[in-house]
Amino acid sequence: MATQNLTAVRRIYERWASGEIAQTLGELIDSDIDVYPDPASAWPGIEPSYHGHAGIRRYLASIYGAFDEYRAEPERLIDAGDRVVVLAIERGRGKQSGAPVEIRHTAHIWTLRDGRAVRLDVNWDRERALEDIGLAAR
Repeated sequence: MATQNLTAVRRIYERWASGEIAQTLGELIDSDIDVYPDPASAWPGIEPSYHGHAGIRRYLASIYGAFDEYRAEPERLIDAGDRVVVLAIERGRGKQSGAPVEIRHTAHIWTLRDGRAVRLDVNWDRERALEDIGLAAR
């Protein structure tokens, strides 16, 4: 199961990097997915949570809408049973400012069931994210 989960999460990022967000919905992302952005991020317009395919589309639109050339790249994937922790590097260029942005402190915690994502927790503090799910920082 762990290999299936790691493969599914890796495919989500690969497809999103190539602009295939819609193709992940249904196939890799469950229709009842819940997304919980980190409230500490202070990201403008981000809601406390999102539900379902429509919710994840709204969440991604708010992120992608702030940047030109935005992408989240998995730096490391950690098997945590029914969860996969992605230590991500997020890069982009501010849509209004044109300034390059590189964020290296985020952790995306995906919960999977039957090879499909049912929950995504976005955390802006990698160490805290690992502690929250019972893993020591590695």
